[in-house]
Amino acid sequence: MAICQQDDRIPVTALNNIQSMPTEGIQQLKSRPFTIFLLKQGFNATNSLKEEHELGQVVASDRLPENSSVYILDGQPREPWWRQYFNIANPLQQSNKGALVFIPVADRWFALSFGHVFHKLRDNCYEYDFGLLVTLNSLDPKKLKSAEVMDPGASRRKRTQIPAAADITFLDFDSNTEIVRSLTGAVREDLTGLFKSETGSASLKVSLKFLPEELHGLCTNLLALYNSNDYLNTFPNVGKISPENDPDIVRTLDDKLLKFFIARDPSLSICIPDIVDYRDNTSCRFQGRGGVAEIYTDISLEAFYDYLGEKIDLTDFTIDKLKSFSVALCDTDGNINKAYNIYNCLLLDIHEQAEIYHICEGSWYRVEREYVELLKEYLDTKFERTDLFDYNHDFTKDGISHYSEESYNTAVSESLPAFICLDQTNMSLDGQTAIEPCDLYTLSRADDGGQELAKLYHLKISTRSSQLSHLFNQGINSAELIILEPKCREKLKELITERIGQNNLQQYCDAIENINIKIIYGIITNKDPKYLSENLPLFSKISLMRCLKSLELMQIPSAITYISDASPAKGKFSALPSVIVEVVHRKNKNEAWVTVGQTLQQGTKVSRCASAITDSAAGSQFRIFYKLNKEGAPYSSHLWAYEAL
Repeated sequence: MAICQQDDRIPVTALNNIQSMPTEGIQQLKSRPFTIFLLKQGFNATNSLKEEHELGQVVASDRLPENSSVYILDGQPREPWWRQYFNIANPLQQSNKGALVFIPVADRWFALSFGHVFHKLRDNCYEYDFGLLVTLNSLDPKKLKSAEVMDPGASRRKRTQIPAAADITFLDFDSNTEIVRSLTGAVREDLTGLFKSETGSASLKVSLKFLPEELHGLCTNLLALYNSNDYLNTFPNVGKISPENDPDIVRTLDDKLLKFFIARDPSLSICIPDIVDYRDNTSCRFQGRGGVAEIYTDISLEAFYDYLGEKIDLTDFTIDKLKSFSVALCDTDGNINKAYNIYNCLLLDIHEQAEIYHICEGSWYRVEREYVELLKEYLDTKFERTDLFDYNHDFTKDGISHYSEESYNTAVSESLPAFICLDQTNMSLDGQTAIEPCDLYTLSRADDGGQELAKLYHLKISTRSSQLSHLFNQGINSAELIILEPKCREKLKELITERIGQNNLQQYCDAIENINIKIIYGIITNKDPKYLSENLPLFSKISLMRCLKSLELMQIPSAITYISDASPAKGKFSALPSVIVEVVHRKNKNEAWVTVGQTLQQGTKVSRCASAITDSAAGSQFRIFYKLNKEGAPYSSHLWAYEAL
């Protein structure tokens, strides 16, 4: 059973006498702004307001639509803050006024918001797709003016406005990767009796010249537009992906996610919402349990379970408790770079009958099942067997293993002389953003037996990180420079010349000069390659399809390949030695002294402890990390974790 069953969408056949709605003399009315919400089934004026809404109900009015009700905000006059700030002598007062008008239509209710009072509505009482669907069903598809879109895979939002009305392609909208959050434009000719232009998201924002007694008829027409499926013909590519903002549905999805977490289901994973560069020997530490956290060299859900420990009862977890934990990126010394809420790092697909729900960076998205099947059908044909050997090339520091893309790229070029390592090189022009041509470069005979084909490998470790989108874009950026910039081709050939070894220099350079290249994305993972695109997160698949199609437009062949991760399981460690200290009040200030029975001598002062330690009461004890300076004196840091004892 689907989590959310939408009303059956019906075509708009005959709206209620739209053209004749304006009353005689209405043309003289001023156009007024309206913000309109459609309440969900079962909600009305009596149960849609927050408990402490502080709105008063209007009892005296002879112009309200039949059976409607009004709640008003009648704020008391008060002085604006900037009057005293600038010491203005004039007496100034301002007050906040607003109203919510509830109008029944058939078995539904509408809420019309005036002033800043819509936030008095319960978050779960209204339809979150109402404004957008009405807009899609009523706009002229060739008279759009503005669009707000979001690319969830790249966490990028943008608003595009154009001076002259045009279709959606002029608004720079990519239906395969982006979500329409709101649209603005002119309505179709047959609907101009309702309004001339509109903006729709959760609510519908329009300017109207309607009398109060005509609002019921307006809302009846809006309900018909909301229930229509006409937009599937006029905007067929909008709606493949849509954010799920309905609190009731999100709550249900979170409950399902929590069950996956408690069951340690392998389909749930962690994805750092940032680019993780394994050249930096990046590790992580978890926060929220209390105590001194160990450092993990693999950023994974398995590491988080280990951090929680066997004594933690997962069945006691709630979503709020899960959100109280975080994962912090750190170096091998434990110095934290950036921390992320653990909930915002979770990746999961929940399959329903007609759609799939996906969580990314703490937000849920609803994806059409047909679109997901299209992704799989396209991407699965792009996978190839790898011609590279397994990854088992960790970087070791102080006996601790860390993932290292650099070590692997170097090992390939040393073991397979036909491969040239171009990792961390730059082919862009001076003064421009650095663009790496690829990680590994080699030649192979073209499938048709013609010219040698240059194969540019772009490699990343793990399918779980949002760095995959960055990886895919690297291939696009490199190909564009090779095609469009002769000077960049020359610079790339210079890099090849410096590293050519015993290979045929002319052949390796001619393939670049002739732009006879192939882009290959290599993903190092321990997942079974037979599952092809199913191993990738949803938004990584969307980003990958966009990049592969872009390469097709450039007439550049491309492929994806999995490289087996044969490296040992990553462990945990404490980067620094620890010691127990006690807060001692000495010479009008608190200091941290080593207690008896420690590696360091009793009474040794440990400097540079966190202020939370030195500000504690005398006698308080803590377990802290420490280092020794050149003189052999111990010191700590406010950046390092500590444990109150």
